[in-house]
Amino acid sequence: MTVLDSLPPRPLRSSELQALRDAEGVTEAAPLGVDDDDIRALAVQAGETIHGLGYDPDAGWTVVDSREAGDPEDLAAVRDSLKSWEATRAAVDADE
Repeated sequence: MTVLDSLPPRPLRSSELQALRDAEGVTEAAPLGVDDDDIRALAVQAGETIHGLGYDPDAGWTVVDSREAGDPEDLAAVRDSLKSWEATRAAVDADE
């Protein structure tokens, strides 16, 4: 089972975050992009890897970035990757 398999086919709700944290193989999960009660971007540590996950209404959840865990700079890099991904997605949505 992958981290993506632990996510619903929609944005994660704040009330569901603890269940993700309790999922097998997940060490920690932190929301990085919340709109109302919908979490559309999050960092998830599974084992020794931090994954930056983003939700796109057309594509669902996607892995935006993955890095080895253990250094605070890795989390910052994942956060930056998600911000860039969200900005690109917003620009594409604006053009449609």
